[in-house]
Amino acid sequence: MKDYRQVVNESSLSRMRQHMMEHDTAMITAFRGYIKDENGEQVTVTRKQNLKRNSQLKADLSRKYNITVVQGKYIEDYGSADAKEVGEVTFFVVDHNDTGNLEKDVMQAGIDWYQDSVLFIEKGAKNGRLIGTNDSEFPGFKKVIKVGNPVFGKSGEFMTKMKGRPFVFEEVVITEHKSQKLSRMGEWARSAFIKSDWSEVDLSTEPIIDYKQDFGDRFV
Repeated sequence: MKDYRQVVNESSLSRMRQHMMEHDTAMITAFRGYIKDENGEQVTVTRKQNLKRNSQLKADLSRKYNITVVQGKYIEDYGSADAKEVGEVTFFVVDHNDTGNLEKDVMQAGIDWYQDSVLFIEKGAKNGRLIGTNDSEFPGFKKVIKVGNPVFGKSGEFMTKMKGRPFVFEEVVITEHKSQKLSRMGEWARSAFIKSDWSEVDLSTEPIIDYKQDFGDRFV
């Protein structure tokens, strides 16, 4: 007998498949283990700072796109001595209005948030490609790696593989955020939050989402 979590995962995966068939889609996060300062030195990013970074990214993307939140796993700094498996809150982004701008927008967001890469998949769930958005060895800044079509594996997993490098989304939670058109005052507040310093975090006053608090150990 299937447990509740398995049913949730299968339902979510079915919706993801449908979105991929009907629209351009992408995968992106603002989570990062570290960033580099002006001297090229690594500076650790705390969990609270990552929560704010991701909340800022979601606020920005939700101006134009629908978003589903998933738990992702991948290898940060793949191919380097600093490579490590990372679990993080990841956004599955859907160009539901078919604007044709999603690839450009997520690539710029990947650069802004110092991500190794972003994943873009064309309408019809085809021609997936990994686009490098920082100076990491893999895939390399603005280098494009073709990953083919997404693979939906056993219940609870969505996976693509590129050169043996797995990119897995598991524990797919039905947490969907529709694009939001706000009032003039609401848009001003959203813009102020997006532009605020992510290194300064106030969980009591800022609109920061902690999915682990809501969904337990499914999220980091």
